[in-house]
Amino acid sequence: MNISVDRKLVGQSAYEQLRNDIMQGKLQPGQKLKLNLLRSEYGVSVNTLRETLMRLVSDGFVEVEGQKGFKVKPVSVADLEELVELRITLETLGLRKSFQNNNDNIDWKAKLISAHYRLSCMEKLMMEDETAHVQEWEKADRDFHMAIVSNSGSRQLMRYHASILELSMRYQLLALSKRPFRGEAAAGEHRELLDALLADDVEGAVAILTDHINKGTEIPNI
Repeated sequence: MNISVDRKLVGQSAYEQLRNDIMQGKLQPGQKLKLNLLRSEYGVSVNTLRETLMRLVSDGFVEVEGQKGFKVKPVSVADLEELVELRITLETLGLRKSFQNNNDNIDWKAKLISAHYRLSCMEKLMMEDETAHVQEWEKADRDFHMAIVSNSGSRQLMRYHASILELSMRYQLLALSKRPFRGEAAAGEHRELLDALLADDVEGAVAILTDHINKGTEIPNI
């Protein structure tokens, strides 16, 4: 294999592992990230690790501390409230734009159905065993909400929405250690949302989506 390609694959693998560990709280908010310890744990060079951490800084999961140090980005009520406000603004706008883009409406609805089916399967598995399926559930949940704005025709909106969505999902994953998975409640909200989207009920879908996002980010004792 080409050395540069191999290095990119290693770096991507390290990024995904670190991101997931931050998302799920294995690397705790505010925790210092010591390169030597992380190098042995994640099996990458210091240079690759530093590049990976800088990428996580750019994505909002890590902060630079001092000259060369890194730490997991802390969490706070204020940060969560800002993320929720931005997510609702972007996702409801993307939903409205997706309805307005009638040219690809059929394909969009087919995409919604497919994404929801996968999400509903993962929700059932999560209700059986949270710890075994959390990573797959998080991706399925994220994919469904990204599908909602995918017919908007705005690349910038989809780009910023994806970033905000991922950061807000971090809080939801961290909440699993403080409260049970919302299970049937969340699954019911997703079904109602899909039904409204398929029925072309724009205002109903916006209302359900707004309520769903607010309920999903009610996290005790941040």
